[in-house]
Amino acid sequence: MTNRPLVRISGIAAAAIILGGCAADNGDTPDGSPPAPPTTVAVSVPPAAAATTTEAADTVEPEPAYSIADYLAENGIGRTPLAAGTETGPAVEFDLPSGWELAAPGMFPQSYVAAVGTQWESEHDPGPLPAAVLTVLRLDRIVDPEDLLEHAGGAVANLPGFEIAVDDPDSEISGLPSYALSGEYLDDEAGYIAIVERTVIAEDDDASYVIQLRVTARSHDAEAVTDSVQEIDGSLTVTPRTEE
Repeated sequence: MTNRPLVRISGIAAAAIILGGCAADNGDTPDGSPPAPPTTVAVSVPPAAAATTTEAADTVEPEPAYSIADYLAENGIGRTPLAAGTETGPAVEFDLPSGWELAAPGMFPQSYVAAVGTQWESEHDPGPLPAAVLTVLRLDRIVDPEDLLEHAGGAVANLPGFEIAVDDPDSEISGLPSYALSGEYLDDEAGYIAIVERTVIAEDDDASYVIQLRVTARSHDAEAVTDSVQEIDGSLTVTPRTEE
């Protein structure tokens, strides 16, 4: 890792946390009136029309999106999460912006490395801090990157109330194929959460690696952390250890 704490992602990060106007806080406004309904710069979600009893009864839940985890399970592909310092597989890094620090061990189980934006910690406004969580999975064989990236957005799409802002299916990180998307979802306890996730597929040491960087922040903090997210996303690097 570099002297600056590592943790990177790129371009789409802006769009992800572009949710700058994002969802409003769950608390009351200073004058005591109810807060405005959540909105985003990239996505505007109109209030749903009141459903009749018949309409509610006829509502059919949409099928869950197909994810990389589903693809691996269906095809019998084994996966092993790696931790930072592992001597096999590609080296993955990203820079830590000012006001961020590495998360305590165990805070994000099975992560390769994780960081939190401690600058936004407040006793008067408790809640989840902005977080950047990097995971690296070693697959037990070589898998076509296109087959994996086709389903890269599935896990995020299945988050409760997820609304997509932007997706980027054609980007590259360190010359490797990548997929990124951004939007926001609704957490039962924390309210609206802005999210950016980037997936990169690498080959090294006769195996495929699924590298995912997920950056989240409460939507009312989104505008304030935009620069941090851009720095994190823009600094992500993946370096194979073996010579081609």
